[in-house]
Amino acid sequence: MRNKIHLYLLVLIAMIVSSACSYTSEKAVLNGDIVNMHGPVYNYPAFESFLESMEMEEAATVRIANYTLEGDPTLYNLSFQDSTIHLEIDRSKNKNRGKDPVKTNMTCTDLLEEEGQQLFIYTLKGCDSSAESFTILSVSKEHVDEHVH
Repeated sequence: MRNKIHLYLLVLIAMIVSSACSYTSEKAVLNGDIVNMHGPVYNYPAFESFLESMEMEEAATVRIANYTLEGDPTLYNLSFQDSTIHLEIDRSKNKNRGKDPVKTNMTCTDLLEEEGQQLFIYTLKGCDSSAESFTILSVSKEHVDEHVH
């Protein structure tokens, strides 16, 4: 009986600790992150504000949380200052990151918006990494009703 109580307590503690370490999409939305859930994108106006600040050459920061189908986030921490875009890719909360490094940093010169038939695609260009360009966000037009071009 005593061992069962210890086992239940251990399981309860493990559940509390694991839930405290997760970064759910709900938590990301409440924190003001731009949340990409493979369809809906939440807090998109915050990304538009970041783009406007860049156009005005004002320093700005924003976080994009891209969620896998399993619900694991990869965080893109973007900052703009002095005509330079800094990107930190944080995979620390993604259990399925494979052999990718936990964190990667790069500096880029441009953020381009491409408008396709169904998507707006935002890509960093002129990056100082192995990939000269890096897509940070794809937004379905049907999920951005108020997007103005």
